[in-house]
Amino acid sequence: MLAVVFVSQSAAQECDFPAVKGKIDQILDRDKKLGEKFRKEVGGGEDSIEAINTLVDKPTRNMIELCRFHVAEYLAKRGYPPAH
Repeated sequence: MLAVVFVSQSAAQECDFPAVKGKIDQILDRDKKLGEKFRKEVGGGEDSIEAINTLVDKPTRNMIELCRFHVAEYLAKRGYPPAH
């Protein structure tokens, strides 16, 4: 018997956390304007993942979603835990 399995495109992709981490580091460490915006939003109570999502392009947002657990852990290690 042959089973057909449908896999969404995002499910077929894998988390490329090193690339996502590079984008996060670029914003937080090397882009003064975006880094300040991120810190202001998170300081005001915004979820750190949502704040970073507003500062990146759509392909990076998609990758952040695939790597959501790793991104949350990394941002927490950097001192930006998600809002609860």
